[in-house]
Amino acid sequence: MRVHRHLQWRRDPDGTAYRARRSFPAGPPNATVLLAGPGSVSDLDGEGRDDELLRQLTVRLVACGAQVLQCDMPARDRNLPASAGDELIRAERLARLLDGNRHLMTGSLSLVGFSLGGQALLRLLESGSPPRADRVVLIGTVVETDAFLTSRVPLIELVYGGFDLVGYLADESYGRLPPVVFEPAMYADWSARRLIGTHSPAVRVHVLEGLGHTLHPCGPGPARDPLPALTSLVRGTS
Repeated sequence: MRVHRHLQWRRDPDGTAYRARRSFPAGPPNATVLLAGPGSVSDLDGEGRDDELLRQLTVRLVACGAQVLQCDMPARDRNLPASAGDELIRAERLARLLDGNRHLMTGSLSLVGFSLGGQALLRLLESGSPPRADRVVLIGTVVETDAFLTSRVPLIELVYGGFDLVGYLADESYGRLPPVVFEPAMYADWSARRLIGTHSPAVRVHVLEGLGHTLHPCGPGPARDPLPALTSLVRGTS
């Protein structure tokens, strides 16, 4: 399957330059997908495992007839937790990416975010941009506080790897308590309950066994290929 690509240079309000890319099939696209990678992915042409997963997912989506929108994100220190500022600048770039391609958008609109990219999409939907999306797929996105979405989103798919464990340290005021670790079977439920909004979206949870935070093989035993499941969820065929 040949993937056609169109690359443009854009600028943040402060003048920082970055690239935006549209990947599309030879014929007219039948859907639009906004793809927001995790915090480990900053360049469109990166070489890491997460970059490769995004490339493979893009190829599959284009093969199904969709066009895929992506853009560079600021590099960040991976040894530090993501901040509200990290989420905000990503949300702003994603909003400009949608706005800059609005005249080319056709068919259903799906928003897909991995980890930090998923958090950025939630900030975007809280602001009401875009006004409507047909579905949102969030991978490895833990929702710790209520996210009140003002965009009209009928369906949100939460996807987690079965070995994506989340740890929390007790506050010092409670003394020297050991860290608490949760598995998706627990935190997926509370994440789903915290996704609320003006239009009360339906939320479904999917746990893919044998996979880690950004859906790479992890831990003992067999691991399933995440690409067929992701493609199906994004295209709305599951």
